[in-house]
Amino acid sequence: MYDGFWYSYDDIPAGGTSKVWPPTDKTFIMSKSGFTGKGDAACMKGLVTKDFEFGFIGMGYYLSPAHIRKSFDLTASKSISFWQKGDGKSYRVKLVSTHSEFVSGDSDNQFGFDFKTTPDWQKIDIPFLKLAQQPGWGAKVKLSEAVSAVKEIQFMTLGQPLKNVELWIDNLNIHESSGGI
Repeated sequence: MYDGFWYSYDDIPAGGTSKVWPPTDKTFIMSKSGFTGKGDAACMKGLVTKDFEFGFIGMGYYLSPAHIRKSFDLTASKSISFWQKGDGKSYRVKLVSTHSEFVSGDSDNQFGFDFKTTPDWQKIDIPFLKLAQQPGWGAKVKLSEAVSAVKEIQFMTLGQPLKNVELWIDNLNIHESSGGI
């Protein structure tokens, strides 16, 4: 993958009271064990409240190191894949783009894909052409424009309230293609 780093986030800056672990103010802690039974995986746990209308928690992976935080042109890529397991709830994976047409920046309607977790590790492979913006809100941006400036990949909860959130992600990959999107 890229030479980036994992982090967590929550709705507290927006006035919410949702809680995420690892905490947002600490270095992200990887958890044992990954999908092969060895190594580490990204794991978030917590709860989502309704104190912020659109309450959420999440975790993400910046594609570049913290001191650089640059965007990457992924138009030559064809899909994203990862292994997941969790609590049986639905989550959204998003490619966060810095393209200028996203007028609200990170909090705009980024391209993503909803998936439901399973209790055992399961691989998910999402062709970029299946990524979509959620209906009814945010800037309308072409997929080809959005993937031309991707800085991070995020995984976030869907719905509220949610008790006992648990999501594990391992072996996150972006797959290149000769044809691109």
